[in-house]
Amino acid sequence: MKKFCTLLILFCLIPACASAQWYLFPGKKKQNNPKTAVRDTVPVRIRPDSTALPPVFDSISTGLADSLQTVPGIVEDVFVLDIPEVVHIGLALPLQASGTKASENFLDFYSGALLALRDLGATGLKADLQVFDTADGKIAAPASLYTANDVIIGPVTLQDIRQALPQCGPDTYLVSPLDPKAADLAADAHIVQSPTPWTAQMDELVRWVQQDRLPGEELYVVRDTAVAAPGEQSVYLLSRLQESGIPFRSVSAANRIPYPEDGKVRVLIASDRDNFITGTVRSLSIEGARNNNVILYGTTRVRTNGTGQADLHNTNAHLASAYFIDYEDPAVERFILAYRSLFQNEPGSFAFQGYDTMHYYVSMCTRFGRQWYKKLPDYREKGLQSDFLFTEAQPRVNQAVRRVVYRPDLTTVLEK
Repeated sequence: MKKFCTLLILFCLIPACASAQWYLFPGKKKQNNPKTAVRDTVPVRIRPDSTALPPVFDSISTGLADSLQTVPGIVEDVFVLDIPEVVHIGLALPLQASGTKASENFLDFYSGALLALRDLGATGLKADLQVFDTADGKIAAPASLYTANDVIIGPVTLQDIRQALPQCGPDTYLVSPLDPKAADLAADAHIVQSPTPWTAQMDELVRWVQQDRLPGEELYVVRDTAVAAPGEQSVYLLSRLQESGIPFRSVSAANRIPYPEDGKVRVLIASDRDNFITGTVRSLSIEGARNNNVILYGTTRVRTNGTGQADLHNTNAHLASAYFIDYEDPAVERFILAYRSLFQNEPGSFAFQGYDTMHYYVSMCTRFGRQWYKKLPDYREKGLQSDFLFTEAQPRVNQAVRRVVYRPDLTTVLEK
């Protein structure tokens, strides 16, 4: 009964059974289903008289003026503001719609995306949504998915994205909605990478330490010396620290840090091994619980490696994260109430991601027209669980990172 009402609502749009995969969000389990899926492409009309939620985001636009825009990989041309009267949207998700078990993850994503279109429809948007199930690679997506849409979200997996790229025209860009590995394609292929890569999280982490560190405070980096050569993420972190000019001391284990009786010790972990990260956090947690003198800085990798919630609070963990839901945010509360009302179920992380992704990229198209991908650095948006920030240096890879603090008083807050 848990998904019955949701499936009933979506029944007219897709076959109502599927299986799910886990990509980015902790707590979701991968489910394997050997059965093939029957694919369907269904047009959905979003009308402007739909019932709307109040606005659920804050946005900043730098203007709509036409400009010269250089896009890596294509010839420099003059940007044309070509706003369509009806926005045509393609959505490619591994729904596995004819399977024997509902896909909680991707049905949630789809449901959140529909809520975003409903909200945009209330502001006057006219849109046509074409949905395609990519779960079974035996049936190719229709050419119209990649040739007749102004915004294309998906496919999800790196393999499916690579297979779809040859079908895209010179002015067609695919939005990678979930797989962080697709970031490597964005520089040379027609890809917009929506999930923030780990490099951007590391960059934000170093900026955060630089802003927080007080004169005289020690910064320690616990380095994994058991490996013959440091991993990619460790090398990147150490190089960014050196470039920033922040003084730090290296130790091989957390118990080698000389913790002061008064004051704080700020700590970073330089390791690509999950067990080393988890063990170091636990050791820091013991000291933090005793004297409350530890501040740990890390990325979401610290949280997703089996680290206990109590360890995060004991270490006053400061995590640079691509995803975080602030349940005290009024916009989040409104979304949850609307989701419950429409789907008779609680929204998961994929529902929030579906809303944020659909809302941002369709908003881009309504502001800048069919060549919206050329103006990504000109429009920022604060979503429900993820933000969108593109820069001229990396114009098609999202750089937005949220700062999440796990306080010793057992509260978790989003630093503004």
